[in-house]
Amino acid sequence: MSSTTIEQVTYECPSCGASIDIAVQYVGEEVDCPNCSLPFEAEAPTAHPKFTSETQRRPSAFTISRPTDDETVVRNLHPSMFRNYPLVFVGVTFALVAGLASLTLGLMGGSIIGLIGSCIITSVSAGYFVYWYIWVMATTLTVTNKRTTLEYGIISRRSSEVQHDDVRNLQVNQNIWQRLVGVGDLAISSSGQDDLEIQVRGIAYPDDVADEIRRMQ
Repeated sequence: MSSTTIEQVTYECPSCGASIDIAVQYVGEEVDCPNCSLPFEAEAPTAHPKFTSETQRRPSAFTISRPTDDETVVRNLHPSMFRNYPLVFVGVTFALVAGLASLTLGLMGGSIIGLIGSCIITSVSAGYFVYWYIWVMATTLTVTNKRTTLEYGIISRRSSEVQHDDVRNLQVNQNIWQRLVGVGDLAISSSGQDDLEIQVRGIAYPDDVADEIRRMQ
């Protein structure tokens, strides 16, 4: 059985410097670096070919043998529960534990009134905690190599997106507690809008997310 050799050209990513093998039929197209996920044109002068695979003198770190996908997900984030609202988290957890303990004692021979109260406390605490968790997981901030998208809503879903090339205003807000625990609020608006199109509270390391978006503008 004969095998077909794919001729490749080795490029250096202009963003991170990684060596990448690209099939010759895709030279001249935009590709995504497998190391840093940033796009570049596989042709001079943006990315300079080093040598073809037939005369390759040292191995490359990555190989590209097909065109890049339209988008690559860089970050996928949800708001933090504990770090963003620590007092609420502790309060709900304490109420839930206390309600369960009181309910257990009530079932072992306590009064009816105490048993009813324990059921109410346990049900409300558990219901609030479950709703809060579902709300957090239903709020998703997705950063790709092309855009930032915010999706939110439990029953009715809404989404808002801003292309990296169109970002005009990028804000990171943190109070003292948020700075200590590494969370904060992120807001983004595009050049065609006066209002902030994306606003998300309590995501982890918002400065890193903002820096990632700036690098891809």
